[in-house]
Amino acid sequence: MSNTKKADPYRRLLKWTIALLVLLALFATAYYLMDAYQKGQRDLEAQRITSENEALVEEYNARLAEQTTSLDTGETKTRPQPKESGWDVLDLSDFPVENPREVPVTRAELLQGGLLLVNRWHEMPGDFTLVEGEMKSVGTETSFRVGVQNASVTMLPAPIAALDEMVKDAKSEGIEHFIVRGGYRDAATQLRFWENEIARHTDRTGEALIEVARKTVSYPGTSDYHTGFSAEIGVYDPNDSALNSTRFQDTAQADWLNEHAWEYGFVFRFPVSGYPESTTVDKSYKTGIDLQINAYRYVGEPHAAVMHHLNLSLEEYIEYLIAHPHLAVYEDGELRYEITRVRGGDEDTQIKVPGKAKDYLASTDNMGGLVVAAIY
Repeated sequence: MSNTKKADPYRRLLKWTIALLVLLALFATAYYLMDAYQKGQRDLEAQRITSENEALVEEYNARLAEQTTSLDTGETKTRPQPKESGWDVLDLSDFPVENPREVPVTRAELLQGGLLLVNRWHEMPGDFTLVEGEMKSVGTETSFRVGVQNASVTMLPAPIAALDEMVKDAKSEGIEHFIVRGGYRDAATQLRFWENEIARHTDRTGEALIEVARKTVSYPGTSDYHTGFSAEIGVYDPNDSALNSTRFQDTAQADWLNEHAWEYGFVFRFPVSGYPESTTVDKSYKTGIDLQINAYRYVGEPHAAVMHHLNLSLEEYIEYLIAHPHLAVYEDGELRYEITRVRGGDEDTQIKVPGKAKDYLASTDNMGGLVVAAIY
């Protein structure tokens, strides 16, 4: 008979049950502890977020109080207000253009915008060939309402249209017999003028020769006539030899032109001391030209208005825009033009035009800038 005890199945089951209960208790305890830990972490995170939000609110309130104080003391810049009467040019460089819309413009359009600066320090851009084909005969385009030296006098379409309008309005006031003696010059023509001038100074060589020649003729590639915007204007009446022999700036035609040309987008290109008027201040140190030349340059009405009222040459005007890149021009308290300058203008691009503007002019200034003049 065997002495081995038979295992009690009920005892084994009880042991397993107790072990399972212990494990369940351990799991329950661990779950409780983990849940409590996570709840504690959530509470800590909530407290951190609340503290940060309170700090942000305090910072906002502090800034608001600071701004309010600045407003009370007049330290915060406010948009300047125009005069109630007359013309006024305001600097808005600290204020953005309101509700701008983007408009695509091509490089060719920018070259024809009016502000292309060409002088002894800024040569014609190499890609001006893009618009040379746009030159038109001043006489033919105006059906010779604008008098010309001959049909070969050409300019770009915008200045031709402005000349036509200007001459028509002058005639309605009894002022007529204007004649355009010169307009666009290509490089070959300017080179011929230059070589003829060089040939006159056989006693000079090198830099001395160039400097003496430049007193009379611009070096090829640096003449304002290359732009197609400048017109050399005089007076001619086939029935009045006395008028024809009178110095242009001594005529009633010149008086009218010097008073009204800016209204049509033209400015006197090369002011020198006492010319075209006795009160004219010398600008030759800016333009590089110290000659009495009756050259009137088309820049567009918005820019001509600023140049006229601030007495600026084209060079000075672009420098003014560099220093004051956002201008507003008012007449009798009403906004007429808004002018901005940004870097660019060397390629096809997008420009920003104020949403309420009716029209605009966009131009390269040949000094690394793109100038937009909004018209209201």
